[in-house]
Amino acid sequence: MEIFQRSLPYKMIAADAANGRLAHAYLLICPDEKNLRTFLKQLAKLVLRADARADRLIDAEQYVDCRIFPAEGERAGVAEVKELLEDCYIKPAENDRKLFVLDRVHEMLAPAQNKLLKVLEEPPANVYFLLGAASEFPVLPTVRSRSRRLELFAFPEEQIAEHIRRKYPHRTDAREIAALSGGALGRAEELAEGGSLAGAGEEAARFLLTLSPAGIPEAVRQYAAKEEIGRFLPLLRLALRDALFEKLGKGALSLSGGSELLRRAAERYSAEALVRALDQVAEAEKNLKNNANAAMSLQALFVGILEGR
Repeated sequence: MEIFQRSLPYKMIAADAANGRLAHAYLLICPDEKNLRTFLKQLAKLVLRADARADRLIDAEQYVDCRIFPAEGERAGVAEVKELLEDCYIKPAENDRKLFVLDRVHEMLAPAQNKLLKVLEEPPANVYFLLGAASEFPVLPTVRSRSRRLELFAFPEEQIAEHIRRKYPHRTDAREIAALSGGALGRAEELAEGGSLAGAGEEAARFLLTLSPAGIPEAVRQYAAKEEIGRFLPLLRLALRDALFEKLGKGALSLSGGSELLRRAAERYSAEALVRALDQVAEAEKNLKNNANAAMSLQALFVGILEGR
């Protein structure tokens, strides 16, 4: 995946491998759960210095010296970690290195993580571990401390737009999709696989136009779910930016559709209020990345937008 090969985690492991400085364990923190497993497999190819044949086998999760846990859609438990521990003391079959990839470590319960810790503390020679987690907070501090941390929270919008144009050539709105993705590649791909963005533009504009103190509790309930908040905040940010541009009479609208509603929403807020609201959305997104409570963050954001008018 070309876009991931331009990321800092990829470049860091590539440099470590080239310079003979590989850590025995890496922990990739990446909220994009849709692509986390794919990203880990890309890193696995670097660690194992895979040729074309090994590349294909790693993608198919069939390479003998690269064990990937758990099975797709499952959660690794004590039994899976016990199997890993037994296997890691068996010599590699083809490669001179053996690699264990653990996907979705944030879903592993403490007993399984504690069992994994034993081998992370004293790994056998030429045995390496790649751990992937959507959030670092469910990962035990002892596991984190024995792994080299890698972060991938977001891709640049330009790179996402380029990826969408290449993978979905029928989409003529790659720039808008990238802007709505909030830097999450998986979200961008879901938008590209869906229909028109017009409905999204109308939703955001209508929200700004109708937001009221009495409606805040229902809005919080509607958008506080993990999947919804990740979709809605980038949408709200773009709607606020469009409303500001409309207010100032400059720039084209980012969102497809919703233009008339956005013009009406722009009339409801001062330019200063829209700038403050953009800052508040950025603050909410930052807090959520640090595992803040979603409902409380939205409550504060919506109240702040109204108070700033």
